[in-house]
Amino acid sequence: MDQTTIVVEAFVATDPEDMSLRDDRWGLALDQQAFGPGRILVAAGDRAGHLLAIAYTTKTDPPEFALACCLEHLFSLALVPAAVVVFNDEPVRMAPPPPDLELRFRSAQECVAQFGVHLVDWFACDALSELIRSTRLAIDPGSEWWDVP
Repeated sequence: MDQTTIVVEAFVATDPEDMSLRDDRWGLALDQQAFGPGRILVAAGDRAGHLLAIAYTTKTDPPEFALACCLEHLFSLALVPAAVVVFNDEPVRMAPPPPDLELRFRSAQECVAQFGVHLVDWFACDALSELIRSTRLAIDPGSEWWDVP
């Protein structure tokens, strides 16, 4: 296995009530590209959906490595989110979702659950086509989106 250093940076909200993951998720998806190409962003929130912080790093294969690194970084900052929403720079097509989408989402949920955190959604944000896909809405369109226990 190739040894690689994964650098994670974060922005911590000075007033968590300024932004809501529940209400501003599409705006965050659009802003994801501001962090540069090939990035994964992890937006951490409390149970009510208030944004606590955003951690980001370069995408990894599999992406759960980067996700876990972002969560570890947030915990190192003494932030303990109840939920996260992930924004990943990845291809999106104007077509039905890929067949492995639900399996990938469940794998990411398991990764996040190891930290005692709930994964609400995984947004694929395609820099080339400017398309965005909510995994949650693609695999379970009738469910309540913010389902933090």
